[in-house]
Amino acid sequence: MAEAVIISLRPRPGKFTELTALITQMVEEARKHNGCLQAEILLAPEREEISVFQRWQDSEAFGEYLIWRSKQEHLDRVYALAEAEPDFSSYTLIEPVQP
Repeated sequence: MAEAVIISLRPRPGKFTELTALITQMVEEARKHNGCLQAEILLAPEREEISVFQRWQDSEAFGEYLIWRSKQEHLDRVYALAEAEPDFSSYTLIEPVQP
């Protein structure tokens, strides 16, 4: 079954633009990763919130991506630019019922 992931971040004061640019680069990399079906950035500049929505072929593909991502240096930069650790939630997508 497909896996959906939502990641929410709040940048440190004055770091919204810089963190958005970094997240944009990371999402572009995720889109190229095997098993990624969708990856989108959701911005709320007035609240200084950044969220990422990802949809993966299955939990195995997402797990492989997490292993790969954990070895990249971008994560250190995310932690340096964010107020707190990103809020991370994953869900199993239920296939829609066909009429």
